[in-house]
Amino acid sequence: MSAEVKLRFLGQSVIRGQLNVMSGLHIGGGKDRIEIGGIDSPVIKTPEGDPYIPASSLKGKLRFLLEWAFGKVNASGQVWGSEGQEFEPEDAVLRIFGTSAKRDAWSGGPTRLLMRDCFLLDHWRSKTLDAGRELTEEKTEVVIDRIAGSALDGVGARQIERVPPGAEFEFEAVFRIYEYESDQGARDLECLAWLIQGLDLLQQDALGGSGSRGYGRIGFSGLKLEMAGREPVQLDNVFSGHPFSPNAPPADILNAVKSINALQPAG
Repeated sequence: MSAEVKLRFLGQSVIRGQLNVMSGLHIGGGKDRIEIGGIDSPVIKTPEGDPYIPASSLKGKLRFLLEWAFGKVNASGQVWGSEGQEFEPEDAVLRIFGTSAKRDAWSGGPTRLLMRDCFLLDHWRSKTLDAGRELTEEKTEVVIDRIAGSALDGVGARQIERVPPGAEFEFEAVFRIYEYESDQGARDLECLAWLIQGLDLLQQDALGGSGSRGYGRIGFSGLKLEMAGREPVQLDNVFSGHPFSPNAPPADILNAVKSINALQPAG
């Protein structure tokens, strides 16, 4: 007879808002042909040719930042949860982002976070095209000879494509909440609060490539937490400006999360 499952699905909350590009954003899309005078490094685009932000890029950077914040980075450099060891079921990083560890090494249940691709907001796209502007920009970069102070011989200028400052994308993330060993979802609500704080960590860092050279500064606005049948909770005035503690999420964020998650078991 199989062991009783310690998990019970309680519901899910949705974080919605707007992602604003504040400095040129480059998330590479690869290139399948060489063009004379063309872009050396294009951004990823939809089949229609619009730039977008892949969910994998957002989720990967958030995981990177929260692994460092929780002190879960080890000398191997591997993603936390991928090594052959046992992990505590309360581990916040693994609850939020998931793990490839087998069940005998991890009993905390499935990935809680479902991140969505971010697409351009229609009003920004229309406004930009109506003004005769492009949806992306080109930036020229060169390697400088440290002695001469000019472009290094034999290294030509590179054309980098970026999403321009001012671009606006829709943002959505779904967070599934489970009860674990009769905790009434308390640990998952803490994890949701830490995830929301992680959005502020991302604002302070950078998204995409070349962040150390000024690329990829982003900001969130109009953030709200939603749950079916409940009034949305506004997050703009509570999600940023808190010091990070791996022991407990900020009280303001946790209270906002709890206010909408007066949960009843699903089904």
